Amino acid sequence: MNSTLPGSTHSLACSYSALILHNDEMTLRRKWKQRNRNQRSLKMTGALVFLTRFLLQSIQ
Repeated sequence: MNSTLPGSTHSLACSYSALILHNDEMTLRRKWKQRNRNQRSLKMTGALVFLTRFLLQSIQ
């Protein structure tokens, strides 16, 4: 019975490691998507500032 314990411990450790790696991958994907969203948001903000400045100058 003791001979099966190291094998089951090994498989449990491998499963746990796989779950940790999967979680890390999902975290990286989430951060990548968030960073891409932030870049688009900054571009839109810059465009709005430019257009607003142009409109305000044309009114004055």
